[in-house]
Amino acid sequence: MTAKGILNPQEIMKAVDRSGDELERLGAGERASLLGKLAIEEILLIFQEKLGTEASFRIYIRTGVKGVKASVSAKGKMFNPLEEESLILDKLFNDFSVKPGFNHTAKSNHVLLVFPFANSLRKTIGFSWKYALGARRIFIFAIVCQIFAALLGIVAPAVSARIVVSYSSSEPDRIIMLAIILIVVQLIRNLFMVFSNLGYNKAYSKTLSSLEHDLVENVLRVRSQCIDEKGSGVFVQRTTSDTQRIANGFNSIADMVGTLFNYAGVLIAMCLVDPSIALFVFGLIVLQCVMEYFRGKKLVEDDRLFRKSNERVSGLVSEMIRGSKDVKCMNCENLFVEKLNENIVDANGKRWHMQKRSWTSKLFRWEFGEFGSFCLICLLVMYIVKDQISAVTALVIYNYYTELGPNAIKVIGSFLDSLADFKLSNERVYALINSPDYPKESFGNKELTTVKGDIEFDHVNFVYERKQNRKVLNDMCFSVKSGEMVGLVGKSGCGKTTAFNLIPKLYEPTSGRVLIDGVDINELTKDSIRNNVTIVPQNPYIFRMTVRENLKIVRDNITDEEMENACRLACIDEDIKAMPDGYDTLIGEGGVKLSGGQRQRLAIARSMLKDSKIILFDEATSALDNETQAKIQNAIDNMRKERTVIIIAHRLSTIVNADRIMFMQNGSILQEGTHEELLRTCEGYRTFAAMDKEKNMEVTE
Repeated sequence: MTAKGILNPQEIMKAVDRSGDELERLGAGERASLLGKLAIEEILLIFQEKLGTEASFRIYIRTGVKGVKASVSAKGKMFNPLEEESLILDKLFNDFSVKPGFNHTAKSNHVLLVFPFANSLRKTIGFSWKYALGARRIFIFAIVCQIFAALLGIVAPAVSARIVVSYSSSEPDRIIMLAIILIVVQLIRNLFMVFSNLGYNKAYSKTLSSLEHDLVENVLRVRSQCIDEKGSGVFVQRTTSDTQRIANGFNSIADMVGTLFNYAGVLIAMCLVDPSIALFVFGLIVLQCVMEYFRGKKLVEDDRLFRKSNERVSGLVSEMIRGSKDVKCMNCENLFVEKLNENIVDANGKRWHMQKRSWTSKLFRWEFGEFGSFCLICLLVMYIVKDQISAVTALVIYNYYTELGPNAIKVIGSFLDSLADFKLSNERVYALINSPDYPKESFGNKELTTVKGDIEFDHVNFVYERKQNRKVLNDMCFSVKSGEMVGLVGKSGCGKTTAFNLIPKLYEPTSGRVLIDGVDINELTKDSIRNNVTIVPQNPYIFRMTVRENLKIVRDNITDEEMENACRLACIDEDIKAMPDGYDTLIGEGGVKLSGGQRQRLAIARSMLKDSKIILFDEATSALDNETQAKIQNAIDNMRKERTVIIIAHRLSTIVNADRIMFMQNGSILQEGTHEELLRTCEGYRTFAAMDKEKNMEVTE
């Protein structure tokens, strides 16, 4: 890609956007492409400041042997932007594995940036092969069968060639003998092909199961913040579509390798008839294979951008389905349809560009193939005229070529397409499992055998990566003692839910420490944290299972008595028994057959069965009627014993009897105390309480 322009803001931004897409298209990886885009933008802005807005610039991005190279040039006197003080470049270059370079030639300043390829073919195929090792015996059996079938496929055309030659020399006994050999060879070959295909299909099932299992495990280990930022479409596409393409790739590639062996047999048969013409045909095929190789290379690059765009479509469709009720109630179907249509048009546009380039290359290769056929006919005519071959031999050679030439190139093209698709799917799945673009949760090795439930935030700061301009949590400090019930209140956006997400280590603080029983959670094992911390969110997710199965998620071995006791304490037991099938009632995706309050109480029952020492309620009673709120309040009171309970509350009635209330403002604890103490000493809390009272009066009316 080459982008040119003048150093004005509009042309700089246009070129920078193209550069980011091009870096990713050529295989630099998502994070490296983002870093490159930001670096190119900063370099151009420094050039603009020193050389003026009338100076011209040029960005040239290409692939090299070991990575993607980006050259950023600007006309003018010698000036090295890398020597300028730039906090942005300093920070970006810390993540560059190859040091940027600079030179001044032809009255232009050139900055060279190099980005190693995110993955290599060897690395990605090695990655997928480890999943096939579980079915290695079946694979070996299938490969051995295919080798025998391929060898017999080489023999068959040679025998056929001898039959044709024998026809021309009128040798009936020889023809019958060769025909018997040919039918035996074909029958045995067909048997080996069937065994080979059955083996590959069995291996496909085992490989796909192993790959999907590992991928799902890794998706669940991806940091929650990463999932929130990238959206569900990325993970849905890679977990379903790409894993199937990888497993299919083993079959289709292996199958086409066998077919290519058959065409090799035809070429050998041509050599037996006339080696010089066979060499000419081989040259034609090699040249067309080179054309197909470059077509396949461009196809991978274009497909990389198309799949990313298609992930956005999948993500938006998924969101629309999950939030369909809200979309309908807000009467904003047209807005979502328009937004979805924009994404679909963008994805289809990238698909069209990919197919256009691919088919244009195919057309050029086809035309070259037709010209090659014409040259072969002329060559055969010349040989006949010179009496170097007979007309019958020429006919045999031409028939072989019509079978070999177009078909072999078509299979080779399909083979390269399958290999490209296989490589790209490997690359995408490999990235999800191993790339820093999808950071995984990490835990320590310290085990807490007995958890009391003390919690402490020690100068905690938290910044979302995409919101670098504002801290969500700002030097937050507080402690909660075991057995306390503490309320956490404050305006929306002050960081309450973020603080909650840090305690079970769903998010990790940018700086500072979160401690449980005096131990930094970074030192604790996953089980020590997650087995002892439960969040009951405002909208808890209820799975498309029965009530019983939803409760058994936390403890598979619970008895019916334990289950019913937990549901009684959560004030949901009577509601469940009133359902058509009681605890065996299927409650639909997201608990669609339950009311908001019932979902909350079922989630509370789940947390009771988990028996966590720390329970976090995230706005557990917001937007619920007073009767339902009272039931949930009773459920919370029932589970307070010997547990640490922290409640984010929009309704102060939920926490007025808490041991302490902490009032948050601008990402930190402004003040804490009992309800009465805060009403006397904290103006922000008084305002909050007044607004809460006014809201409750409106609800009552």
